[in-house]
Amino acid sequence: MKINPLVCLFLFVFSAPVVPAAEDAPDTGDERAWLAFPDGLVGTADPLRFLIEGAQASLRQRSDPESREAWLARVPALKRDLARGLGLAPLPPRTPLNARVTGRAQRAFYRVENVVYESRPGFYVSANVYIPEGIELPAPAVVVAAGHAMDHGKNHDLYQLGQLSLVKQGMIVLAFDPIGQGERKLPGFAHDLGYGSLLVGQTNEGRIVWDAIRAVDYLVSRADVDASRIGIAGNSGGGELVFYAMPLDERIKAGASFCFVCSYDQWIEKGGNHCICNHLPGITRKMEQFEIIGLNAPRAFLAGNGTEDKIFPIDGVRDTIRRAGAIYALHGAPDHIDAVEAPLPHGWSQPLREAGAGWLSHWLTGQERKEAIPETGIVAEAPDSPDLKAFKSGSMPEGAETVITLNQQLAREQIGTYAAAPSDSKAWELRAPQWREELWAIMGGRPKPFEPTARTVNIFEWEGLRVEVLALMVEPGFEIGATLATPVDGAASDVASLFVGGFESRGAALRDGRAAAAARNGTVLVIDPRGSGESARNLNQLVSGGIVMGRALFAQQVWDVVQAARWLSHRNGAQVTVQANGEGDGALLALYAAALEAPFERLELQNLLASYRYYLENDQPQSILLSLPSVLDVADVPQIIALAVAAPIHIDGLIGFGKARLAGELSERELAYPRAVAALTGRQEGLKLE
Repeated sequence: MKINPLVCLFLFVFSAPVVPAAEDAPDTGDERAWLAFPDGLVGTADPLRFLIEGAQASLRQRSDPESREAWLARVPALKRDLARGLGLAPLPPRTPLNARVTGRAQRAFYRVENVVYESRPGFYVSANVYIPEGIELPAPAVVVAAGHAMDHGKNHDLYQLGQLSLVKQGMIVLAFDPIGQGERKLPGFAHDLGYGSLLVGQTNEGRIVWDAIRAVDYLVSRADVDASRIGIAGNSGGGELVFYAMPLDERIKAGASFCFVCSYDQWIEKGGNHCICNHLPGITRKMEQFEIIGLNAPRAFLAGNGTEDKIFPIDGVRDTIRRAGAIYALHGAPDHIDAVEAPLPHGWSQPLREAGAGWLSHWLTGQERKEAIPETGIVAEAPDSPDLKAFKSGSMPEGAETVITLNQQLAREQIGTYAAAPSDSKAWELRAPQWREELWAIMGGRPKPFEPTARTVNIFEWEGLRVEVLALMVEPGFEIGATLATPVDGAASDVASLFVGGFESRGAALRDGRAAAAARNGTVLVIDPRGSGESARNLNQLVSGGIVMGRALFAQQVWDVVQAARWLSHRNGAQVTVQANGEGDGALLALYAAALEAPFERLELQNLLASYRYYLENDQPQSILLSLPSVLDVADVPQIIALAVAAPIHIDGLIGFGKARLAGELSERELAYPRAVAALTGRQEGLKLE
């Protein structure tokens, strides 16, 4: 490979300083001098604003159908895309439930059966089935799911009250513990593990929805249940379950969703930070909430919300029900959808529970009126009562599957489809461009071409360096912080470096460490990819927001690295070569950038994640930034390395479970694929591991 004799640039994700006159040199403790946005984050550099506006741009293109025919033409794609977003396309096989009753208890007006069933082989669900006394059988039945009542799940006092209010109206109720709640609050089931699920094309919510669909399977298998009268209800996370399960299971004749329905538009803008359960990959590119409710028409649907709910703003609720109501009207069923409001904050309050009891009683028991039914004579019992426990030993059966084990199995299966190295260079030449296209696709698509530009914010000299603080525009209307540093008195350098990750701030990077050392000998660019450094926001909100937008934060940061490299390679109108240095998460960012299109002459990577398999562990110490939806369906880290071997790659440490460095033999095993590709392409000497 021919290297430009004049300039070889190393790209560091930091901001590079420009050295001012000595008398203007800042105090090393004055961080403001090193800031691209010293007066606070501006709108053009706010990654949260970028996410919100990007999602809203797609959502505001969702039109109301003008006719029933136009709506029915839209339905198949909506159902397909909803199932895909949940990770339920195709639906899992309906394997044996192996349901069993583990206990029974009698109460004043009902009896309760503790039930355990397997929604997937070895994936156990704990549930209670409440059967009213003195009713005609078979009776209607309702699946009830808890919200985020992590400690007690189905047995949380408010959820018991909601369940029993339905029982009192003559309905059988099956209440189950969602993943990570109640009796399923166990190692391997934590909600945050849903980030790892994304890597294998799964979601928390999709798995909970499948648990609910299998709950319906169990109910309709019972002799005491009328399979033609099945309902579903829930609050908050349980309301979310109602919202997503009902369109996928037409056996559900009536639903009541509390404290979840809104519009994606208003929820994303004003609702704030959320559990990963709420975020389906790319959903805002495909549909708005009114369309999801419309998929149920003409089956009965009730939304109930608090007007003071700050998570799901009431204006979004009203707009969604209005638009969904128009779809129900196209089906000649405008009275099959309704909404109730309570002047209260988020929560399954008594007015909402009473409204749900009235609504479901009307549609499932034949009660003439739909109005709320007063909640009287109902008392919740202690949530830890043995009579409400399905796992009598306090634990699941030996060998039970967990979210982690399911994800690990899927990872093995997906990686197995591409683990074999190509047989010859021709096969690789055909596969490599296809792989790049597939990677861009799961990253939300390659952004439109845009020439990056830099705006100088500050220039000063510091300890022999000329420091130039920049705002680097990487796509229309969006800037990241960057710092360019060069020796004040040094001769023209033939080395320039871009560093990604491994530092607390761009200023700190250039005051001490590898970037500082490199700047003494040549040009250094240090950047803050969006969502880090100066533009850091709540990471969960940024990551989950990127997921629903269909362009993961990781993918956006990869683009920032690509654009920084592109700018650096053409700085001052002279074409130069660029070297990248990445550490930790930054190492993976730099690797992806090189694999896709960044003009890197060389890669120096420290503590690189060896494989996404090592993300999938119970404590999940890896950053949630790395959760790129469905990536393992396309490629693993070794394949990304192979796509980048056109440039020499020096890896200082591969990282495995617990963020610990892998031993030499295991590291070499992880590099077998890229080494095979390097050999096919005559670059075997370029891939080095320490």
